[in-house]
Amino acid sequence: MNYCSEQEIAQAIEPVLEDAELARQLAAQSRPAVWLQTQLAQGEDEIPLGATKLGGCPDLPAQTRWPERGPYPDTHQRVESHRADSVAPNSRWRWAKPEQAQKFRAEALQHVGRLLNPFPLHFLAQINFADVWAAGPVDEDMPRSGLLSLFYDLVEQPWGYDPADACSLKVLWHEAGSQLQRHEQPAALQAISADWQIKPATCELHACRAPLPMESAHWDALQLPLTEEQEEAFAEWWFDEAQNGASNDGEDACFHRVGGWPTPVQGDMQTECALVAAGQYCGNGQAYQDPALQAVRETAGQWLLLLQLGTDEKLGMNWGDNGQLYLWIRRGDLRARRFDKAWLVLQCH
Repeated sequence: MNYCSEQEIAQAIEPVLEDAELARQLAAQSRPAVWLQTQLAQGEDEIPLGATKLGGCPDLPAQTRWPERGPYPDTHQRVESHRADSVAPNSRWRWAKPEQAQKFRAEALQHVGRLLNPFPLHFLAQINFADVWAAGPVDEDMPRSGLLSLFYDLVEQPWGYDPADACSLKVLWHEAGSQLQRHEQPAALQAISADWQIKPATCELHACRAPLPMESAHWDALQLPLTEEQEEAFAEWWFDEAQNGASNDGEDACFHRVGGWPTPVQGDMQTECALVAAGQYCGNGQAYQDPALQAVRETAGQWLLLLQLGTDEKLGMNWGDNGQLYLWIRRGDLRARRFDKAWLVLQCH
């Protein structure tokens, strides 16, 4: 279940590429990570204060206000699509029963109200870095202690390819020794449907080694002398081999990880993060091709995976169509503990 060493990765890749030296080169690019095995908590009080966990209620210093987002810069555009859903003719919901279609229309109107006003972000996870390092090594610039808390607009679920998505994310960081208390969800979150709630889960942490995916700026920078057949074979191996992404006895390729490399679904995220952080829209291919942005694209290698959260049905956690969330940060910001500079990307099939 996941790889434990460079040697293990090299042994797995060698028969795929039929080249021992290339396999060793690729294995050397792997990174240490810790993956989170989740178990639904019977009661949140069974989770120790400040422990690594997903969902439920966050542990924060007493005076910390629950993060909320203001209006999106493109609120009008977002609202119009939901208003269209709210007045959609029956043909739009032809596959749904009448009561289901009515529910969808009502939910669309409710979401319009949330978009037009400040609204609290959902708490997704907290990572105790002392727990992480106790399980195994991660990147040397990761904190050795302290608590990171991730909040996100779970209902809107922005993809992260637009600078306008910035208000959908809040990452809080508290040094070790902070006096914590468990914060109850704001009334506005408690009032929304159970479909938009993430149940609390305990986490058992496991050390692993994450192989380099082809869908990364780092892969392109290596300029490995792979043939077309070798590239195709590696891509097939990456997506078909359960060891590359399994956290549920080889059955679940969407999983939770601190550090390492991601398991991408839709392509390179390092370049996307670099461009969006520079204020560029990445919902089409223009920013990736614009010669004037070459210097920005060349900074893609500075972006590191901080946290990956996969689909976890038992918790009510699903990103798009069984996708994943990826939290990225530049190495310089990680070293300076500027976690507010992190960026979040959603990918799904």
